[in-house]
Amino acid sequence: MKIYETTKFNKLRTKLKEKTEKEALKTAIKVIAKDPQTGKKLKGDFASLRAFKYTVKGQTRRLVYKWEKNSIILFSFGPRESIYK
Repeated sequence: MKIYETTKFNKLRTKLKEKTEKEALKTAIKVIAKDPQTGKKLKGDFASLRAFKYTVKGQTRRLVYKWEKNSIILFSFGPRESIYK
């Protein structure tokens, strides 16, 4: 399974400072790499995407991605309020 990042995802990832946030994101990516169907299908304009929920220091975060046959494209991550902008 190949994993690709969008430019937006890459920028968000490089801005992460705390080790706990980086580790939680890595773990979430590993989970979806093992089972891409684990994330919930989104609706409306985002129907082709999936969102996987994970927590960092008790706060829920979402990892938004698209799953195709042999690849996963990572679009964005963060709290629900700001993730879909």
